[in-house]
Amino acid sequence: MDQTGPAKPAGRDPFGLNPAEGDLLCQLFSAAAAPLGLDGASIYAALREGQTLGEALGFPAELADVLYLRAHTWFTAGRPDRAGALFRVLCALDGRCADYWVGHGVCLTLSGAQDEAEIAFATAAALRPDWAAPHYHAAGLAVSQGRWEAARAHLGAFHARRNPEVPERMLREVRRLEAAVARRDPIKGA
Repeated sequence: MDQTGPAKPAGRDPFGLNPAEGDLLCQLFSAAAAPLGLDGASIYAALREGQTLGEALGFPAELADVLYLRAHTWFTAGRPDRAGALFRVLCALDGRCADYWVGHGVCLTLSGAQDEAEIAFATAAALRPDWAAPHYHAAGLAVSQGRWEAARAHLGAFHARRNPEVPERMLREVRRLEAAVARRDPIKGA
């Protein structure tokens, strides 16, 4: 779960705001955090230094492990709605972990939030450019939507990143997705 992206330069606003806008957001964040007994200015400063929200709030690293395990447990128990809520929290607390984004994307797909799922898979792929899994899931989503060109591109990206650790069940599903794409490929006359 230690999939971190590049750290933001110290002092740079994490939201891409200019200094005046960043100061205003800090003031608003501080005002909103005060009734909760939180020091919003120090949390915002930590975010500016490149910390995740979970780190800025002082949450122990083990909390993410517990939430991740719980999310998998709910998913395995057939409750993607419950798992999805936890993956959403994990993405908010540490948006740098590609595993969280893939889990979130799978749950979004199952709930019918396909546009959001596509964003989650793209985020995971950007965070771990060498990982095949986000492309596998994005290909499945594209096939389910009949977006054949996108499916073909994701399948190509999957194969470019595939390694011996890819589970056989995923490879079987990729072959099924490839067959679905091939049946609808106008170049092959299908």
